[in-house]
Amino acid sequence: MKYFSLLFIVMVGLAAKGQNQPGSELSTDYFDFQINYWVNLHHFLFQRADSSQLQKLNEDGLSFLDIGEQELEADLSLSEKRILNEAIQYYRDSLVTKSLRRDLNTLRLWLSKQNESEKISDISFGRDYTELINKVSTVYRAHYWDTHRSHNLQILNRHIATIDEIESMVINQMEDLSLTPWPDSTKVRVDISVYANWAGAYTTSTPEMNIIISSIDPSKVTSAFVETVLHEGSHLLYLYGESPVREKIFYKSEELEMDFPRNLWHASMFYLCGRATQESLTELAIKHELIMDERNIFSNYNTQEFREVNEKYFSRIIDIDEMVEQLLINLKVRNGEE
Repeated sequence: MKYFSLLFIVMVGLAAKGQNQPGSELSTDYFDFQINYWVNLHHFLFQRADSSQLQKLNEDGLSFLDIGEQELEADLSLSEKRILNEAIQYYRDSLVTKSLRRDLNTLRLWLSKQNESEKISDISFGRDYTELINKVSTVYRAHYWDTHRSHNLQILNRHIATIDEIESMVINQMEDLSLTPWPDSTKVRVDISVYANWAGAYTTSTPEMNIIISSIDPSKVTSAFVETVLHEGSHLLYLYGESPVREKIFYKSEELEMDFPRNLWHASMFYLCGRATQESLTELAIKHELIMDERNIFSNYNTQEFREVNEKYFSRIIDIDEMVEQLLINLKVRNGEE
């Protein structure tokens, strides 16, 4: 198939031998997948300092996939443990109060552009940070990176054929439903990282779309991985200030004299993209549960009435204006504003 390029075959062969190499790349028509050394190290340190991703999983009755990190940790020398703990403490003191998606977006982009096989010489983010990340890199590369890279590749290999098979169908449906075309020649970068943020995946839109998805999150590595990539990519069709759907919700809520439900568009997008993914996966005989149901996302919106209205729109029984009006009126009644 088209996604098995010679570059990828060579890359997997090298990974199997445990050789260090630059970021692994694989492309479909809509997405460029990356497994970047510095991006993985950054999220590893942030999670160790922050623990929010693990805490959210525990709240959902889940835990990280076991990829043998405890055994890797046991092999650290005392000096290596000290170096790792110093880096984690730096992140805890200086970075965990910031948002990975917003505040640390520039830092992640800077890291992603660094040479993966050399020490960082650029001190744009301060000499202290550059020295710290270089120092802890020696520990990460020696003990963790081969395992992290191998696991990332394993998860990507598990789902890339399915993404390649259905992405055009799902994206085309989402273009129709969002009333927005996918920008010409645009491929969204997807960083596969062992760890991500508290939600297990997030997307930034500036300076360009970039998806980060966790490969150790059990809620992301089933067919949910496929929906997550397609859902996060669909944000490109709902950008603030350019989305007809968001605009219609805003002006219709004003017309109905009700508070603007700022996440209603996102809840609707979750349902619509979930259904488009589910429909395409069903054609491949893959059973799929919508992420918003599996993870109980936007439960304040996800009522029977909400689903019925979105399903009518998904089935093209009603148009966008009818969908928006019905969603808002149902919400107004439920909130006692009617």
